[in-house]
Amino acid sequence: MGFFAGCLILYVVGGPRVMGGDIPAWQAVLPLLVLCTATVFRSALPLAALAVGTLTVTVEMVAGGGMGPVLVYTDLLYAAALYGAPWLCRVLQIGTVAATLAATVALVLIGDRSEGVTTGIVIAVLLISPVWTAVVIRNHKERADAERERAAQIDRLAELDRKTVLQTERTRMARELHDLVANHLSAIAIHSSAVLSLTEAQREKDGAAEEDPVLRALSVIRENSVQGLAEMRRMVVLLRSERGVSDDWDRPQLNALGALVDQARPAADAAGLTLHAELPEKFPEVSSVIEVTAYRIVQEALTNVLKHAAAGRVRIHCEAGDEQLTLSVDSPLARPDGRPRQRPVDRLTAGAGAGLAGMSERAALVGGSFDAGPDHTAPGRWRVRAVLPLAQNP
Repeated sequence: MGFFAGCLILYVVGGPRVMGGDIPAWQAVLPLLVLCTATVFRSALPLAALAVGTLTVTVEMVAGGGMGPVLVYTDLLYAAALYGAPWLCRVLQIGTVAATLAATVALVLIGDRSEGVTTGIVIAVLLISPVWTAVVIRNHKERADAERERAAQIDRLAELDRKTVLQTERTRMARELHDLVANHLSAIAIHSSAVLSLTEAQREKDGAAEEDPVLRALSVIRENSVQGLAEMRRMVVLLRSERGVSDDWDRPQLNALGALVDQARPAADAAGLTLHAELPEKFPEVSSVIEVTAYRIVQEALTNVLKHAAAGRVRIHCEAGDEQLTLSVDSPLARPDGRPRQRPVDRLTAGAGAGLAGMSERAALVGGSFDAGPDHTAPGRWRVRAVLPLAQNP
């Protein structure tokens, strides 16, 4: 439309000869208006715009019009070759070359040879150059699109390979867990149940009334082995599943800390420990990462307490603030007779040391802090404390 406005200004200021000779005003302006209107739709409807432009230029040339419409028509040729269908682009490549050669030969045969050649060159510039320029740009664009598609295909194949390798490894892990660990847990559960059954029958035969501490320990072993076997089977099913770990998986939650403490009470009673839990009535909404981290830290701390703490009172405290979650587990460090108990890390480095390192690593991964050691405010006690931030993405 800017070209149309420029041509209109030229005609108004006295350029009829520039616009195509001594012709009526409407005849000079109307073809330009039609062609410039067609250019508005050159990218959305390239074929229709080219057809309108071709018809308009043909009529204008027969009527003896000027070069203005031809210049606008070159833009329609360019747009049709660039935005049109592939078949239209091929037709324009062949058609413009054929039309240029035919016009040049005709002009040379019926007129002056040099003038015919010169006119043929002008026609080539007006018809061939816009089409072939569009062809070059179109080919470059198609190559770029092909490269992007190839890169996307490579990424998809790489992701598929990664998932295949991951699934294979998970299947192998599931098989090893099932064949090795699960079988051992099953054997522990079966043998402890058998011993309890035989001992119970013997006690009924002998009329014994007192409960044997060994039987209590065996009961704890059986309960924990059965529960561990159930969790192991659930983990095997999860590893073999194609969807992997999802948000709807039954993951540990903060609301389950009370149940975790209750689960540890039988073993604690057998070890002479009294568990006292101080937990909020309602935990705040936190991310799943924080929930799992907090649960596992308390679980590992209780495990260490059951393994290494002296008899006495164990305090499990959890406090949820606006920005952080504070966890602490305090347990006796001294023996009842007053002799200092060996620290858990010194007594069983392979067990407790790995547990402390795991708890510290879990807290650090979510941006929290962790410390474990003798409680200087309460001599003779061991304290595990973790502070976890609540500002985590779910």
